[in-house]
Amino acid sequence: MKTYKKWIKAEDGPENSVIYYDEDGNKLTRFWKAFPGQPDNQASTRSWRNNNPGNHAMGDFAKRKGAIGSAGKIPNKKKMELKFAVYPDYDTGRKAQSVRLKEGSMYVDSTLNEFVRKYTGVAKGEPDNEEVINYRKAIKFFTKFDMNRTIRSLNDEDFEKLLDAMKKHEGWREGREEYTEVKKVMGVRINKRRVISEFLVGNSGGSLWVTKKDAITLAEAGELYAIVIHTKGDPYLRPKFHQASFRGMIIALDGDSSSGTFLALQFDPQQNRFPELDNTCLIESLHD
Repeated sequence: MKTYKKWIKAEDGPENSVIYYDEDGNKLTRFWKAFPGQPDNQASTRSWRNNNPGNHAMGDFAKRKGAIGSAGKIPNKKKMELKFAVYPDYDTGRKAQSVRLKEGSMYVDSTLNEFVRKYTGVAKGEPDNEEVINYRKAIKFFTKFDMNRTIRSLNDEDFEKLLDAMKKHEGWREGREEYTEVKKVMGVRINKRRVISEFLVGNSGGSLWVTKKDAITLAEAGELYAIVIHTKGDPYLRPKFHQASFRGMIIALDGDSSSGTFLALQFDPQQNRFPELDNTCLIESLHD
């Protein structure tokens, strides 16, 4: 199983997908359907795409427990703008679900029968709906518990059985995911007016020089990790807030053959960067 850097942000993607981002802007997309025309009952489930086995909503609790975003609207009678929480990994999502049921007073002293009504949002006084009936059947079938037991009465082993039953009922079906390593600005070339004219962009797959216009196009498409700034004049690129300044990436003036030295360097996958260069002499030469 491939390991990734820690995901720090997540959001809705096209066609019910979820997109995760790491600190370098690399992306993991979890798709709803593995291929066009795949039957809905074979496609991935929301809980898997969100790393949220309990399918609970995004809110203050989810944020405190490590949620990194939200994706997928939650239908509700009040027509509130609710979305499901997204967690960086399965373990964080399951732990949040565990804490949600055990801590506080909302569920812990409820019987399993009562708990299902609260969890599915059925108001007091309203009759059981089909969702409640089916949820109770699932918990009873998978756990074999007496449904008059309270959440508090469950020991650790029993509680894990309850979480497993909820995961199965909510649906946990894995699907297709795709990792995209975005390009990063590795160096810049300036013209005689000391304006950046070209960018060296690359990742572990290699690097190449592109024009300023092409670099902006890549950034706008989400393929280059940089910010596009639009002004009354021409747009320009700016590093992300935690990245090094482009000033420290000057490789050469236009036409300077020394830029070829940088192109020959090999990307270091363990350090996730190219080797640093001493640009002092190059930068000083700009002032000669």
